[in-house]
Amino acid sequence: MILSDRRGPRGSWPRRFTAGLCLLALATQMGCHAYVAPQQSVPASGRAISVELNDRGRGLVGGQLGESVLHIQGQLIGSTDSEVTLSVARTVSLQGSSVVWSGERVVIPREGIGRFRVREFSRGRTMLLAAGVIAGVLALGSLISLAAGGNGRPFDTGGCTSNCNEK
Repeated sequence: MILSDRRGPRGSWPRRFTAGLCLLALATQMGCHAYVAPQQSVPASGRAISVELNDRGRGLVGGQLGESVLHIQGQLIGSTDSEVTLSVARTVSLQGSSVVWSGERVVIPREGIGRFRVREFSRGRTMLLAAGVIAGVLALGSLISLAAGGNGRPFDTGGCTSNCNEK
C-alpha cells in the first residue's frame, strides 16, 4: 500500500519554505543601507557617513583624494570646530565614477563640506531584497523540478508493492 504524501523526489514543500525563510533571515542580516536626509551638523563619531564636498573642499582635499571628488564615504573618526577626520571607504567623483579606499585617514576642513548624510539600515530595501531572493529560489526550485521530469509525486506502482508479475 502506498501512502500519499506531498514529498517530491528532492524534498517537501515545508523544506522549500524553510529554505526560503533562511534566505530571508540571511538577507535581513546583510541588510540594505541608505544614506538618509542631509544634515548640517556633524554626526557622532564612529558613524558611517557620506560627506558632500563643495568647490572649496574639492580644492582642499584634491591632493589626497583627487580633484573631482564630490562625495567621500567612510567612518567618522572625529571632528573639531574647524575640521572633520574620516576613515575613507569610497569616493565618488563629479562624473559618477567611484574609487574604493582601504580606510586611509583624511582630514577635511569644515569650510570645504557642503553637507553630511548618515548611513542607516533601510527596512524597505531589505524587505524588497528578501522578497526577490525568495521568489528567485522558489522559481528556481520549480524549474529544477520541471527539468527533472517530476510532478512532485513518488513513482506510482499501480497499487502493486511486491511480486506484481506473479499470480
